[in-house]
Amino acid sequence: MPNSQVAPSSAIAKQQEPLIVNGDVEAQARAKDKVSYSNLPNKKQLAILCIARLADPLAASSIQTYMFYQLRFFNPSASEALISTQAGIIVGSKTAAQVCTGMLWGRLADSEYGGRKTVLMIGLICSGISCIGYGLSKTFVSAVSWQVFGGAMSSNVGIVRCVVAELNPEKRYRTRALLLLPLFANAGMLLGPLVGGLLSSENGNGVLKAFPYAPPNIFAAAIYTIAAISVFLGLEETLEHFKHHEGSIIQRLWKKVTTRSHAPSHGYTMIDSSEPNSPESTVILVNFPEPSSNPNNGASKPKARLPFRRIWTWNVLCTMLAHFIIAGHIATFTNLWAIFLSTPLSDPKTQHAPFQFSGGLSMQPREVGFAMSTLGAIGVTLQLVIYPMLNDRFGTIRIWRAALFVFPVAYALAPFPALIASLAITSVLGKAIIVWISVGSVLLLFVVGRTGVTPATTLLINDCTPHPSVRGTIHTAGTVIGNLSRSFFPVIAFAIFGKGLEVGVVGLGFWCLACLGILACVASRWVEQGSNGREIVLEGEEPVQEQGGHKNGGK
Repeated sequence: MPNSQVAPSSAIAKQQEPLIVNGDVEAQARAKDKVSYSNLPNKKQLAILCIARLADPLAASSIQTYMFYQLRFFNPSASEALISTQAGIIVGSKTAAQVCTGMLWGRLADSEYGGRKTVLMIGLICSGISCIGYGLSKTFVSAVSWQVFGGAMSSNVGIVRCVVAELNPEKRYRTRALLLLPLFANAGMLLGPLVGGLLSSENGNGVLKAFPYAPPNIFAAAIYTIAAISVFLGLEETLEHFKHHEGSIIQRLWKKVTTRSHAPSHGYTMIDSSEPNSPESTVILVNFPEPSSNPNNGASKPKARLPFRRIWTWNVLCTMLAHFIIAGHIATFTNLWAIFLSTPLSDPKTQHAPFQFSGGLSMQPREVGFAMSTLGAIGVTLQLVIYPMLNDRFGTIRIWRAALFVFPVAYALAPFPALIASLAITSVLGKAIIVWISVGSVLLLFVVGRTGVTPATTLLINDCTPHPSVRGTIHTAGTVIGNLSRSFFPVIAFAIFGKGLEVGVVGLGFWCLACLGILACVASRWVEQGSNGREIVLEGEEPVQEQGGHKNGGK
């Protein structure tokens, strides 16, 4: 009998021994929490939101491709310095308008009078209308007005991020789902320049001959329309208030329209009078919903909501400050780079290395489109393959801080392709190869930095939310803060870039961005990875534990 007990015990010990020897609990938890894109729940909802996320960068990057030539179309006598200043105004006008109205849309998205779906629908529709108006503009003032309209009436990015986070409450799913958004943003940056470069024309074609830059904007408006229809028909409302009610304003109106043609049913039918007692007489019953076991379900008490003044914790403020600087220099570079590529070459006699040189690369819209789409192509590859592995191994905040150091290097090297293009090289092919290698090197550095920073910033903004009731406000605040920097920094950078062209130092604007990149590295040291809505517990609530996943990152 004792021998029979010893044998099973030794077998169990042998099975457990590897677990004890290799018992890294945290490592085992990380292995368990690893998920792929194919494992994500709510795939239909995520697909709709990804289409909505793709639309904004597609439209914006399309405009960058031909902006230099469009401004010259508005005013053929405009100097390069004036065009540079006007480009900064066009870029900044839309984001400035979003700054003014963004928090209002965020509060409406958190309110029972609006909801996420309603606000996103309005933003997508108005963005499409803005694209049509911008494409049909024939003056600088008209173009700016349509950009302002599109910015004031939308807060698409923040709302999309908010809904994705709410659809995936478990951290292991939420992290991977939020990474889809910068992935599709990169896809938009890949397609947008190609659309702008291939569909725009300085002379116009066919019925749109008088509006040479309308076709790419019509294409962007079509993407917004597809996204709006998808949201209307397929997106579910995630605001907590509507889980106990009939739905948002859009849902209630849709129900009224679709049920108007149906006669009201009272749940019974007439019995055949010829054989009232016949067992074959049937009564058609209508299945009504069963009453809830909770007697107070019909008048459910609304959940507590964090007051606006308590949203701004120290970590929220630090995260938003870092986001302000980072979003500003990233957006400024992409726009400044497009103008730089279109700027005419400078006279080789006026070029004096290493700092006293001017001019650009004199690329046409199609060449600019190809160069800009390279940003998106590299970004999609890195985002899809490299970043998830690095995020699983090192954590969000470590990758974020490390990637920030790449930007100052990329910005410092950015203007030197102009110096290479002006060199007296006899071989045209050899010169072109050298120029494109220099352009590709700058783009590679920039995209590596952006791939490490952009998705991580999205995750950090989501996780710094102090309470779930203000998640929409936090995401919209992040959008507003980012738009504030995107409206502020480009105007200044383009003015500096234009002044640099006048004095013969084209790198002036880029080197100022390099200083801004260094400042972002400093600001990142104050940011911590938040607790995703569990930092503040209101009266009457119980502390909520994170569902699944380990804390990825740290201070």
